[in-house]
Amino acid sequence: MSVDDAVDFNRLVGIVARERRYLRFLDAPPMDQTVDFLRDSLDAGNPHLAAVLDGELVGWCDICRHSFEIEAHVGRLGIGLLPKLRGKGLGKALLDVTIAAAERLDFHRIELTAFSDNRRAIALYETRGFVREGMMRGAALFGREYRDVVLMARLGAALVKAREDAGGAN
Repeated sequence: MSVDDAVDFNRLVGIVARERRYLRFLDAPPMDQTVDFLRDSLDAGNPHLAAVLDGELVGWCDICRHSFEIEAHVGRLGIGLLPKLRGKGLGKALLDVTIAAAERLDFHRIELTAFSDNRRAIALYETRGFVREGMMRGAALFGREYRDVVLMARLGAALVKAREDAGGAN
């Protein structure tokens, strides 16, 4: 993905956000914020992958590195697909390629959140090595509906080894 994709990316984020089922925001951010987000994140070397079908941006996956020095090995994952393309393996492929890119860029921990009722996504993340680390009960409020948010993370090989070498204590 590049900054040139900002309009299409913003449109896609808006489609997914307005479903009020998968993202923490209700609509796409203003265009200038989308451009700034893409520019800043790409300049920082974060992986941002786009799924394009017949010339149309139909999905994205990104992992954005944390900004604090002591958390520079950690990234937060975001992903979305057009509704008509879900359940066809595209999300899995996009996730796999993005995780591989992040590992090449020395991300040793990848975090994400998912709404607890998004069972299909949670099951996909678990097949990719993500584990549930916690639950934020009632953390999201859509209208009058409170929803729980599941915290998940995937540790890279270097971090797993470091934890094993330290007896799992760090």
